Amino acid sequence: MELIPCNTCGQNRFRSIYTKESPLGESFSIVACESCGLVQVNPQPSFADVKKYYDDSYFTQRTERGYDNYYSDKLRKEISRVFQLNLNDLDFFSWEKDRLSPLSQTQKLSSLDIGCAAGYFVAYQKDRGYDAYGIEIADGPVRFARETLNLNIFQENFLSWDPTFQNQFDAITLWATIEHLHQPKETLAKIQKHLKPGGVLILSTCRYGILAKLAGLTWRYLNVPEHLYYYSYRGLKNLLLDLGYARPVSFTYGSGMTTRPGASVFFKLRKWVMDRAVKWFEIGDMMVYMVEKKSLHSE
Repeated sequence: MELIPCNTCGQNRFRSIYTKESPLGESFSIVACESCGLVQVNPQPSFADVKKYYDDSYFTQRTERGYDNYYSDKLRKEISRVFQLNLNDLDFFSWEKDRLSPLSQTQKLSSLDIGCAAGYFVAYQKDRGYDAYGIEIADGPVRFARETLNLNIFQENFLSWDPTFQNQFDAITLWATIEHLHQPKETLAKIQKHLKPGGVLILSTCRYGILAKLAGLTWRYLNVPEHLYYYSYRGLKNLLLDLGYARPVSFTYGSGMTTRPGASVFFKLRKWVMDRAVKWFEIGDMMVYMVEKKSLHSE
């Protein structure tokens, strides 16, 4: 455990928010930077200490932190449905159409999904004609993506990944990944080097806002130590702009209400209303951003 500077602004002044135990009985402090407000686990466990929480059971057993068989067709379809909804809300397909228009019929757009897990978004992009790649560190998902889905997956840490791929990709994605990273700001900066001019970065992450504060220690995304950073809606936008990204498009979603088997019609109706209300008022506890790397003529 190491006390580290704020990853966004580099300051060392923090305000304590919570102390929470992990499933292994380890205690972690959750603090807010007094300068920029970034909420983070600090002192922070090392990469090796966090990696033990990502064994195969994280992807195959339903808990508050993992999945009910991440490799099932049912979950894959649900995840793909969420991808489609998010891309629609970002107007990604209009960007894509404009991006494709000057290309010949033999040319493909390229994409990289960072923290791709079993590679479902890589498969989604590949099926849509992309030259699609993923990068992941967990053994089980990488094996599934390569052997079952026949995908191009790198099993590496993105920050130490092959620099020969600079200016290679039209789109890079971080689906619910940035909150897991030890060096999120450095990752966002490095992504620019791998994007082609005019390419886009899309990222989703849990949002530390009013719903998180109301839920307190019971907030559904307060999973330590897997989640190391919790951004506010404005804080993430400011970070992306400070790093040189342009033309941000964003939205929030998620009321925190979860439909369980046997839920009443009244509960389902209430959830339907709440999910739409938090999206309309931009107070959802998940957020999605799409930003562009500045094109050559705009630099």
